[in-house]
Amino acid sequence: MTPQRWSRIKEVFAAARETAAPDRPAYLDSVCGSDTELRAEVERLLAKDDAPSLRRPSPDLLDSIAPQLAPGDTLAQYRVEAKLGQGGMGAVYRAFDTRLHRQVALKILAPEHFASPEFKRRLMREARAASALNHPNIVTVHEIGSENGVDFIAMELVEGKTLKEVIPAKGLPLAKTLDYAVEIAGALARLHACGIVHRDLKPGNIMLTTSGSVKLLDFGLARPARLDGERETTLTAEGEIAGTPAYMSPEQAEGKPVDARSDIFSFGALLYEMVTGHRAFPGDSRISALSAVLHQEPKPLEDVLPSLEKIVRRCLRKEPDKRFQYVADIGVELEEVREESAAGTLSGAQPRPRRRWRGWAAVAALLLFAAAGASFYAWRSWEAEAPLKVVPLTTYPGYQMGPTFSPDGRYVAFSWNGEKQDNFDIYVKLVSGGTPLRLTTNPAADLAPAWSPDGAQIAFFRGGSIYLISPLGGPERRLTKAFDRPSWSPDGKWLAFGDRDSDSEPRAIYLVSVATGERRKLTSPRVGFWEGDSNCAFAPDGKSLAFVRGFVASVVSDIYILPFTNGTPGGKEWRLTNGNRNVNGLVWTPDGREVVFAADRGRRSLWRVAVSPGAQPRPVPGTEEGVTPAISWGKPPRLAYQRLVIEVNVWQMEFSPSGKPSNPPRRIIASTRLQRDPQFSPDGRRIAFVSERTGYPEIWIADSDGSNPAQLTFF
Repeated sequence: MTPQRWSRIKEVFAAARETAAPDRPAYLDSVCGSDTELRAEVERLLAKDDAPSLRRPSPDLLDSIAPQLAPGDTLAQYRVEAKLGQGGMGAVYRAFDTRLHRQVALKILAPEHFASPEFKRRLMREARAASALNHPNIVTVHEIGSENGVDFIAMELVEGKTLKEVIPAKGLPLAKTLDYAVEIAGALARLHACGIVHRDLKPGNIMLTTSGSVKLLDFGLARPARLDGERETTLTAEGEIAGTPAYMSPEQAEGKPVDARSDIFSFGALLYEMVTGHRAFPGDSRISALSAVLHQEPKPLEDVLPSLEKIVRRCLRKEPDKRFQYVADIGVELEEVREESAAGTLSGAQPRPRRRWRGWAAVAALLLFAAAGASFYAWRSWEAEAPLKVVPLTTYPGYQMGPTFSPDGRYVAFSWNGEKQDNFDIYVKLVSGGTPLRLTTNPAADLAPAWSPDGAQIAFFRGGSIYLISPLGGPERRLTKAFDRPSWSPDGKWLAFGDRDSDSEPRAIYLVSVATGERRKLTSPRVGFWEGDSNCAFAPDGKSLAFVRGFVASVVSDIYILPFTNGTPGGKEWRLTNGNRNVNGLVWTPDGREVVFAADRGRRSLWRVAVSPGAQPRPVPGTEEGVTPAISWGKPPRLAYQRLVIEVNVWQMEFSPSGKPSNPPRRIIASTRLQRDPQFSPDGRRIAFVSERTGYPEIWIADSDGSNPAQLTFF
C-alpha cells in the first residue's frame, strides 16, 4: 500500500465516520465506485470503530490508521522487500537501508490500536531507550522514526527460528535449556539495568539465530490488548491487562503496575516450557490462562535437577517479594547449574552440596546451615514505624558482606567470597541490577569496603591493613595498618578506624591522612577495663564521630560520641547507649540526628537512636538478623544491610550393632537460632544441649526424640 493509497483511505474513512450510519452505504457507493478494495478497507475500519470494547478508540482514530506496504514501496530510506509477519503491534517487513546499505527488519507500528497519545509517547520513549542498548543477545534497534505520519522502528534483521518453533513436545535437552536460559537472563539483566521492563517475554519473542545464539525481541514494545478474540494480546497502559496471558505475571493479570520482577515470573514460565515442552499455565482461552496464572500452580517438574527445579519454582512465586529480585542473580544460579552439569557432578536425584562442615563430634549429628546476603531497605520517611519492604539486593551463593553505597546511591560495593566460595574479594554492582564487577583478586580476605565521598576510591580492610582502590578496579594502594573497618570523613581527607600500637593496650580509634599517611590517635580507653574501641563512623557534617567501646572479655558494648573538629577531638566523649550486645556496624542517618546500629538487645536486629543523652534505641522494623548497615545519602535515602542467619540444629542417626547406619539422619531439635553441643543423659532418655532460641546461649533439655524441650538456665 503506497502512502498515497493510505492517504485516500484516511480521507474516505474520516468522511464516512462523520456520516450517519443509515446514509453511509450511499456515501460509499458515490465515493468508492468500482474500487472495491477501498470500500472494503474503509468498512473494516468503521466496523472496528463501532465495536464495543474495554478501550474505546479515541476521536482521532483517523490519524492512527497504518498502511500495509508492498515490495518496492519506500519509507524514509528503507525499501521494502517482503513482509515477514503481522503482530498485534503492526507488520514487520524485510527492507533494505539505501543509505547504509544493509538489510533491516522494519516494524510499521499499528497506531490504530494506540488511542492514547500518552501511550504512543511512552512506547517511543522506551524504543529510544532500547536503541541505546548494546548486548549480543538483544536485537539492535537502528532507528525510531516517522514518515508521512507512519511510525516505524528499524531493527537488526535476525535470521533463524523462534524458540517457540524449536521447543519439542518433551522439552529441550538440559544442555540447550541452560545455554539458552543463561543468555536470555543476561539479556534481561541488561534491559533491567537500563530501566526497561520487557512485559512480553515468551518463546515467540526469542529468536535463535543460525549460529545458535539467542536474540531477545520486542522488549518494552508492548502491544495493545484486543478483546475481540482469543489471540495473544498485550498492552502497557497502567490499570489494564498487559502481557501474553500464559506468560504474564499475576500482577500483570490483575492490571497492576509492573516492575522487573514481572519479567522474572515470565522467565520462570519460559524456563518451565523449555524444560517440559508444555506451558506452565495452559488454557483453552485467554480467560482460562489468566485464571491459571492467578490461582493455580504449575504441575510439578519431573526428572529435573533439583537445583534447576528450585530456580523455576522461585521464579514462579505468585508474590513478587518471594521471587528472585534481580534476574542477574538467576543468571548466576543457572551458570552454576550449567557448570556442574557439564562436569557431571549433578544427578537428577542428588544436588551437590556446596560445602561440607567438619569438626562436629557428638552422639547426635549436627547440621549447620549458614546463609548471608545483603538486603536492601528503602523508606520514604524515618518517621514511619510500620515495617517497610525489604528487597534482597544480592542472592548469590556464599556470603555477601559489608555493603557500602556510592555517593549518588546508584552503586553498592560489598565483600563476597564468590561463586566458588573460596575467598572474599571486593565487588561493585548497580543497585538496579546487573552483573557485579570484581575489583580485587588477592588471596587474603578483602573486607569492609567504604566508598569515598567523592566516589573516586573505595577503602577496604585486608590482613591488618587498610587499602585503597578505584571503583573501576586497577592498582591498589596500602595506606596504613589497622584492626577493623575504615570510615571516611565527609571531606574525604581522613579515614577513621580501630587499631592499637601494641598488644598490651586496648584498641583505640585512629585517624590517617589519605594524602600523607599521617596517623593520629583519637581515643584512649582505660587499660584493663575496656576491650577497646572500634566500629566508628563520621556524622554527615563531620563534627562528631560515633564508635563502639566494649568491655574486656564480654560481648557487652556501647556507642559513644566524640565531638570532632578539623581532624582533632573537639570535646569529651560521651556515652549514647547502654547495655548492647555484639554491636556489628553503625551508620548515621543523612540528617545527622540518629545513629543506626546492629546489636542484640533481646533480639538481633538493626536499631536507631537519637543522638541525645538518655535517648532510647528503637528497632528498625523488618530488619531482624541484620548487621553492618549502610545508608545512601542520595534522594531517596536507602538502607542496605547484611542479613545473617546461622541455623545449627541437632540431628540424630541410629546405628546397627555392626556400626553401620540403620536409617538416614533426621532432625530432632531445631529453631531459627543455634542448637549445639548435644549430650545424652547416662540412661539415654534425655538430651542436654545449648540453644540460642531466646537470643542468648542457655542450657536446655529435651526427651531423646527432641520433644518436650525445657530451658534450664536463665543467665
